[in-house]
Amino acid sequence: MCTILSLRFYINTTSIVLAKGSVYILENLDGDPKWWGGRIPDTLLINETHPQKLERWKRKRLIPLLNKLLFPVCWSLFLLALGIMFTLFDHRTNFSEFIGATLLLIAPISLGLSIIHISNSHEDSKPLLVLTGMLGNTRIMWFLISTGLFFTSLVIKPTNTMFWNLMIIPNVILWLEWFVFGSFYFSSPAAIWLIKYNPKKELPMKELTEIGWEWVTDSLNPINSSIAVKKSKKSFLEISSTKHNDSYFLILSWWQKGGVRHDPFVSQKLRGLAVPSLTKRFGYEISEFNQKMLDGIELLEKFYSN
Repeated sequence: MCTILSLRFYINTTSIVLAKGSVYILENLDGDPKWWGGRIPDTLLINETHPQKLERWKRKRLIPLLNKLLFPVCWSLFLLALGIMFTLFDHRTNFSEFIGATLLLIAPISLGLSIIHISNSHEDSKPLLVLTGMLGNTRIMWFLISTGLFFTSLVIKPTNTMFWNLMIIPNVILWLEWFVFGSFYFSSPAAIWLIKYNPKKELPMKELTEIGWEWVTDSLNPINSSIAVKKSKKSFLEISSTKHNDSYFLILSWWQKGGVRHDPFVSQKLRGLAVPSLTKRFGYEISEFNQKMLDGIELLEKFYSN
């Protein structure tokens, strides 16, 4: 499985260039070698679009995350295999059954914590949103079963080998669930969109809320905070603001259900590259960006600045 992920990572990184900074600069933001370490591959450029409503906005490509997942996947898979071996053979040796049980639990939890840590590689990340996504659907059930069986073993210290072998199932499923989760959300190009603006003017809260935006701040000229969001079934579009040195920026981000930002304006064939057969089997589908979600962005034009 690590070999598959390595191959998918190689394919993915041929079409994505690493970002080297985390400051907001508009000059040549689409491909300055000082930022991206070299020329942007044609495979990425020809599959990117720049919508008319964001004509004056600049795309900032975020650092790819899939390569950072490779080592935690291999390490946690090793712990999982080791835990299975100890669990199956502990009763035939002088080793304690708790060794296998502990390794089984550590394997998926270490992978899950790594996913949260990796998501923080992007500035202004939302780790709580990632955690919520990781525990969504049946994943919370497998997590509770895994931890429940482990703590039960600490209390009652069962001698039945079937009990210890039973602990393998939920931990393997949980590890697979989180492996697919990280592979799916980390394998698509990520970007945010930026524009300088004048923070002294009050933003058009009333007009934006009338066309479907949800105002999420108490101020009409907020700085360094989320401003408004527009939600869909699998994602939401967020307008936020930040200050860097003496410049103020509006930021447009497309957040996925898993708590990671994707670039909405790239071809579908560049998204969800890692183990697609497995991600589809687990019910993951690439969300499509509805261009109507950009309605209202034109209301911000009078706040733009050079």
